Amino acid sequence: MTLKIQQQGDVLHFTGVLNRDTLMQYSPFMLLNNASTAVTFDFAALENIDTAGLAWLLHQLSKAKEKGTSIVLSNVPKQLLSLADVTAVRPLLPISD
Repeated sequence: MTLKIQQQGDVLHFTGVLNRDTLMQYSPFMLLNNASTAVTFDFAALENIDTAGLAWLLHQLSKAKEKGTSIVLSNVPKQLLSLADVTAVRPLLPISD
């Protein structure tokens, strides 16, 4: 299981698995340090996410807000939506259409 996050302009492309085993590769998460005022997290190639991955994502949303950076989530997988519903945090996720 691996996680790869590639930056292309203001879009961060997530590939692989975002879970307790892989998220430490991106902790601390430095890709937001030089981000503009708006960043998109593209999950089109995300294969799996667990509750630790969701917690990590919520932490990144909080850190971005502190910096004045907005994050939009695109191509959100059903698994992430289900986890967000079960944990009652879906309203916190800035999901694009």
